[in-house]
Amino acid sequence: MTITNALLTMGASHGRSGRSMVPHGVVIHYVGNPGSSAMGNRNYFENGSGGAGVSAHFIVGLNGEILRCVPETECAAHAGASYGSAWNDMAKSNNSKFIGIECCHPGADGKFDDVIINSLVWLAADLCRRFKLEPQKDIYRHYDVCGKMCPIYYVKTPDAWTSLKNKIEAAYTQMINPQTALSPAVPAETANTPSEWAADAWAWVKKYSLNDGTRPKDTATREEIANILYKFYLLISKTK
Repeated sequence: MTITNALLTMGASHGRSGRSMVPHGVVIHYVGNPGSSAMGNRNYFENGSGGAGVSAHFIVGLNGEILRCVPETECAAHAGASYGSAWNDMAKSNNSKFIGIECCHPGADGKFDDVIINSLVWLAADLCRRFKLEPQKDIYRHYDVCGKMCPIYYVKTPDAWTSLKNKIEAAYTQMINPQTALSPAVPAETANTPSEWAADAWAWVKKYSLNDGTRPKDTATREEIANILYKFYLLISKTK
């Protein structure tokens, strides 16, 4: 994935104060303007947002493009207003600790399609990787930190939000440990027991010491495969 810099002009009217920030989480928004483009929303920030001076760090567009509007280590003005007394205290500090991601959407329901989701998942997972965040704990809807019905589809459809966070966690896991992500853990009770269809082959491998005879259901590394092939070569060389 590629992030394109489209940085806002420095200044409060553009939603870019320049204040430094150490990210403690990620807040996901929807733009609330069906069919609008990433650059169109970026320009809305740049032109003063109708006098509101709001912004976000990133915008994910309808074609999956990702624009960076504010550097990740600067504050953006995306989650500082409270929409209920329960969020009053939290709202005061949101912009000083959270990265904001605005997402475009094709329909009025605010649902992200697969192209948007793929880019959002990658971006959120990458931010978690770079700033040592936990996807299940440190990624929020705008609603969670302010009480605003945003992103509206994922507030009204909690299962969809859970699914989205799970996708982000899976992408994050693959980023930090590709081998684990591609090879799910085998239950301990079956990890050292070969499948019935492979039992004879496994016994033959053990008999001729082509591997160490353990972990029949684990994924082999390339060096382990090379070692097996080399030992097999030595074995057949002796039988000629």
